[in-house]
Amino acid sequence: MKRPAGSVGHEAVAVGGAGASTPVRARLGVRARLAASASVAVSALSRRLHVGGGSVIGGRVGLLIDPGLVGTLAQGRPVALVSATNGKTTTTRLLAAALGGPARVATSAAGANLPPGLAVALATARPGAPAVLEVDEAYLGSVAHAVDPDVVVLMNLSRDQLDRVSEVRMVAAKWRQALAGLPGTTVVANADDPLVVWGARSAAQIVWVAAGALWRQDAGGCPECGGGIEQDAATGEWWCSCGLRRPTPTVSLVGDELVTADGRRLPLDLSLPGRFNRANAAMAAAAAQVMGVDMGDALVAMGAVTDVEGRFASIEHRGVRARLLLAKNPAGWIELLDMVQDGALPVVVGINARIADGLDPSWLWDVPFERLGGRLVVATGERCRDLAVRLRHAGVAHLTEPDQERALASAGSPAVDYIGNYTAFQALRRRVAGRGWRHHGRARGEHGAPDARRDAPSAAAVPDVSPGAVPTRPVPAAVVARGDEGAAGGRPRARPTAGTASALRIVVVHPDLLGTYGDTGNGQVLAGRALWRGLDVELVHAHSDGPLPASGDVYCLGGGEDRPQVRSAELLRHGALARAVEDGAVVLAVCAGFQVIGESFPDTDGSLHPGVGLLEVTTVKGPGRRIVGELATAPLESAGGAPTPGGPSTWAADVLTGFENHSAVTTLGPSVRALGRVLVGTGNGASDVAGAVDGARHGRVVGTYLHGPVLARNPRLADQLLGLATGGELPPLDDAEEDALRAERLRAVHVRVLAR
Repeated sequence: MKRPAGSVGHEAVAVGGAGASTPVRARLGVRARLAASASVAVSALSRRLHVGGGSVIGGRVGLLIDPGLVGTLAQGRPVALVSATNGKTTTTRLLAAALGGPARVATSAAGANLPPGLAVALATARPGAPAVLEVDEAYLGSVAHAVDPDVVVLMNLSRDQLDRVSEVRMVAAKWRQALAGLPGTTVVANADDPLVVWGARSAAQIVWVAAGALWRQDAGGCPECGGGIEQDAATGEWWCSCGLRRPTPTVSLVGDELVTADGRRLPLDLSLPGRFNRANAAMAAAAAQVMGVDMGDALVAMGAVTDVEGRFASIEHRGVRARLLLAKNPAGWIELLDMVQDGALPVVVGINARIADGLDPSWLWDVPFERLGGRLVVATGERCRDLAVRLRHAGVAHLTEPDQERALASAGSPAVDYIGNYTAFQALRRRVAGRGWRHHGRARGEHGAPDARRDAPSAAAVPDVSPGAVPTRPVPAAVVARGDEGAAGGRPRARPTAGTASALRIVVVHPDLLGTYGDTGNGQVLAGRALWRGLDVELVHAHSDGPLPASGDVYCLGGGEDRPQVRSAELLRHGALARAVEDGAVVLAVCAGFQVIGESFPDTDGSLHPGVGLLEVTTVKGPGRRIVGELATAPLESAGGAPTPGGPSTWAADVLTGFENHSAVTTLGPSVRALGRVLVGTGNGASDVAGAVDGARHGRVVGTYLHGPVLARNPRLADQLLGLATGGELPPLDDAEEDALRAERLRAVHVRVLAR
């Protein structure tokens, strides 16, 4: 049941505690009344017994009794849904504040954004109170059709939890389909995110907000036609030749102001720091206007929000003060690094890889940790060793301390910035609760100072530091190759060796199309390991809008989404990569890249497309569920049939570790051999005479389903590839951090290996 726009003001909101028990509504049927009462009772019991916050378990019980409970409880009240990859919880909190605050609005302060959490939020609110509900991206369609919302707020889409959530274009397509069936709903959408714009365009009423975006890597390919999207960084405009382009915004975020289409300028005076929170406030203010609250009044109310479930708060314990920041994925990390990169305090970074985080932390290689150069970083959390290897290649001095509470003290500073991904952040908050930590609430800028950093990011120089155990120089920034002769074009040349002055050219192929799963890190690992041995290195990111450089020594292809994968194959069939291989280049292709360099591969619908033909392999769509999880393989012999450069190895010490995430079955032809025999996981999804295998190799071309990135987890495989590219003997490196990571991941899947 809709209420007309303008009908929700502060005076119209029914007073009620969003976390308090409420009378069962007389208008509900018997089943719904029982389900709502059970939700409230179980949630309260969970809190009293200290077994959880109660924001989920009560809803699970209620939905077991009445699966339609969320839709039933939403009837008769104005409803706003908030969905995005980043900023859902904060924007929901800001919009709730604009509509009267959490005590007057049905909302989940804890950010419980799946149907059980929504059921509890609605069951514990007064009848008629407006609802502001954060909704997981994958559930937006089903929830929206259940509650028939007045407003849907769509802020951004980027890669996140790729083992659980669909790839971003699939999510945008689901949004597009769902919104087409909601003729009475107004969508408030970010005009600066091409994926959001494409997904929102099916809605009947749209308010476009120019909220900005620092992360662009997931929107390089047009979701409408698959072509390239052009962007003008100076104006913020973007467009594709097919006609999809940035819509004219109704509301724009300009510095510290919101500017409306009719010329109104409204100041943003937030307690929450950072450009991204001003963007969140812009989206919330536009939604509040649709729901009947003046944008100026809404912004004033939002200014009183000092932290959101611990985000942006400061805590103090035993002389150490820590500002708590949360970032879940590359897009969120870029925003936070932009906020903190000019500071001088040590940074404690907590990384886990549980279900709520995504089980594969390969995304760490998409985060520009180079911006923390010159500051001490403490790597902590359950996956601190993945982070330590990433920091080593970023040229960032660091310590490794798995225990998060000890990590705060190990920085040796009275004040630190703490940035954690979701479960690491929550684990630290739970651990320090009741242990003498003092909460300071408002945190602006660097520990209470006003946030002087605004919109313009600056490049941080990478210092000459020695992270890890070996002297290093920072890996050179990648050249972005678009066919210009000076950057990456030119004639094929002689392959470099460890004793020559010629630079080793490492080409990351189509990172805008095949860069979804962190596999671009393989290029950085190769560049770092060559550089640390005294080789000159050129790391080239060859985007799809220009010719592929023909003079590379090593080419790295990564995983990507189905439609961009098809586009990459079309471009690579022009022959530049095949000619480079004929000239002696080495190729490492992972997942989608592995399929692309084969004979044929499927798209989303299972239709087959021709590959590049560098390996005699064929891939078809798998018959079952997506294959997701840790993968360990025993190489059948060294890549390329050559001894391991740098010294002898044992079979066991060369067990490869990685993470697989695909839905394909790849079959090997007679001219290729498998890269390894599967010990744990699935690999190619097809068996040869020896059993399940992963990958394929022929000459200098290697394919695999191992993410990780694979070369970060398996340094000796990286050296095998470098040895093939240079043809020389490579001196050993001190790989203490890499070996610790590799051993940890093999222990996690109960694979025992010999120490080298």
